[in-house]
Amino acid sequence: MNLRRWLIGSILTAGVVIAIGHVRGANDATADSSSDEPQAAVPVKRVITPGITRGGKPPAASDTLLLSYADDPDTVNPLTANDNVSEAFQRLVYDYLADRKYDNPDEWEPALAESWEFDPKTLEYTIHLRKGVKWHPITLPSGKKLPATEFTARDVKFTFDCILNKNIEAAHLRSYYEDPSAKQESERYKIKVSLVRGDKYTVKVKWTKPYFLADDFTLRVFIMPRHVFSVDEKGDPISFDFSSKEFADGFNNHWANRAMCGTGPMMFKEWTKEQRLVLERNPDYWGEPYYFSRLIYRHIKNPNTAVQQMLQGELDWNPIPEKDLYLQSQSHPNVEAKKVILAKLKYPSYRYLGYNLKRDFFKDQKVRWAIGHAIPLDEIIANIYHGLAVRLTGPFLPDSKSNDKSLPLIDYDLDKARKLLDEAGWKMEEGASLRSKMVNGKKVEAKFDLMIYSDSPSYTSIATIVKENCRKIGVDVGISSTNWALMLQKLRKKDFDACILGWVMDWKDDPFQIWHGSQADLPESSNSIGYQNPEVDKLIEQLRVTMSPDKQIEIYHKIHRLIYEDQPYTFLFMDLETAGYNARIENVKFYPIRPCVDTREWYAKTPRVLGP
Repeated sequence: MNLRRWLIGSILTAGVVIAIGHVRGANDATADSSSDEPQAAVPVKRVITPGITRGGKPPAASDTLLLSYADDPDTVNPLTANDNVSEAFQRLVYDYLADRKYDNPDEWEPALAESWEFDPKTLEYTIHLRKGVKWHPITLPSGKKLPATEFTARDVKFTFDCILNKNIEAAHLRSYYEDPSAKQESERYKIKVSLVRGDKYTVKVKWTKPYFLADDFTLRVFIMPRHVFSVDEKGDPISFDFSSKEFADGFNNHWANRAMCGTGPMMFKEWTKEQRLVLERNPDYWGEPYYFSRLIYRHIKNPNTAVQQMLQGELDWNPIPEKDLYLQSQSHPNVEAKKVILAKLKYPSYRYLGYNLKRDFFKDQKVRWAIGHAIPLDEIIANIYHGLAVRLTGPFLPDSKSNDKSLPLIDYDLDKARKLLDEAGWKMEEGASLRSKMVNGKKVEAKFDLMIYSDSPSYTSIATIVKENCRKIGVDVGISSTNWALMLQKLRKKDFDACILGWVMDWKDDPFQIWHGSQADLPESSNSIGYQNPEVDKLIEQLRVTMSPDKQIEIYHKIHRLIYEDQPYTFLFMDLETAGYNARIENVKFYPIRPCVDTREWYAKTPRVLGP
């Protein structure tokens, strides 16, 4: 599922790197702003020319596209994964029912669904599926082969059954279907999916109340293969009750979480952790074939090594996350010779310093404001990012109408920070180097641990500046450099004090996933800091049933202001993404929504032929 927000460290994976142009929020919809009537996505006509790629070329007989990734995800299951590396792996293997067009995201392009109707009175979608689509063949761990199997409505229902199983580790996604006002368990979810008797190509999706992102969460979901994820390693059924805990346990630990079986243009071949992930062209794809016969994601732990390989022509595309290295790359011989092309563009994401609000030190918003005043963000942007970043005040992108531009940036002021800590009861005793406070009858020093992504030099630099400046106001900061897999585990368990991370944003944004209080205590949720504000909760719930874009803007601004006042994050900046690609790759275009580039459109002047 692509719409939800994705957690990022510092290194953005190839294929989800850059964007250009105005990044708009949910309030930029083209619908009549005075209308509060539910409206459904309207599909645009999709013309598929047999044997021709989306770039208008026949597929290459043999050509390998080389990309890189820095950290192995713990799963590649589309429903339980919640990181941008796994999303990049999944994107060409799985299909949606429909997707937003990259060049005009207000328009919808049919995929596994050929067409659909929506009844605004009953809030029900009737979805007509594409016939003749086959799931990729896959081999069970036992050695038994599951052949290419037809995609049907049962797969669609199975996908939603899995999402709505409360024991499946998909809380980040399931939250969009939950109704916080439900009085009983039977009303917990505001969506019901049903099959049509005697018709395996039609499925009905009914919403129990209006939802301003219903199109996305009906149509833009990666569909899962029922015949694969409903069986164990031997091919025997896990459970016939897809709502049961027994089935959830089998799904969460499924053998196919380490492989992929989709209907997309590329098929999973192999994944050797800390080495590579390989995809191969699907010869029986229902849509436009992929130009490249093979796609290899190379595991390159060190980001500087990946950049050097890209500059030397050993990778076809790679981000350049460190701005110093981007500036240095401009004088590289292959860049000057136009063998490598550099790009500097916007990407819909932001960085933040998040506080675990369950920790005593961070429970008082004055403490959080104090730390915000102690961070010299303008200096960080100028010296570490060389001006290639834009500050922000809240969880909505600066270019979006969702963003309340009236809110002032937090100024760097150590005296203000000291005053706020005093008011919060964290005093500096005579002769002490750290502030302290009596908490639950015990004297506690003002200190916390700051978790950062271990492979990001820029995060290390930021953390060092935070540490130095917090020391000036009597707060000790320890820096914990942590690998990506361990960071994800700690976030899920809420086993951290504070962290520097980022969120990747979407064309339309529902704040529920990160900011609603119902998610605060869920171990697998995206609200890893445990944020709870009943007033914000009410506004989010109101936003979700508001169809008028003008009214949405008003609600977004109220949410923004309340979160700004609470400061559960110190919002840092939206940095411009920098990247480079091999000049052999042609038809590279940039779009305002993720993944911001579409490798399905790419083709090459000369092939790259590799061995096995």
